[in-house]
Amino acid sequence: MDEAVKSEVEALRADFKKISEDLKGLTKTLATLTAKQAADGVDELKHKRDELEAQLRQAAGEARTSLEDHVREKPLNTLLLAFAIGLVLGKGFGR
Repeated sequence: MDEAVKSEVEALRADFKKISEDLKGLTKTLATLTAKQAADGVDELKHKRDELEAQLRQAAGEARTSLEDHVREKPLNTLLLAFAIGLVLGKGFGR
């Protein structure tokens, strides 16, 4: 009977060792997957940032073109507007 108990204990130790190794492997696999997902997420965010930057540059270019066209079409109105803004800002800063 004593030998049977020892045999069972050894079998349990082997099972626990195998479970421990499996858990280590799972942990390593999860870490690898998490790192890959994080890297993929960073890549996706960089791509979206680049797209937004391009859209912003395009919108800024269009706004600049629109402003330049307005100045060319109505230079006197633009000059008067700039003068008025200067007066308001001058009063606001106490000059």
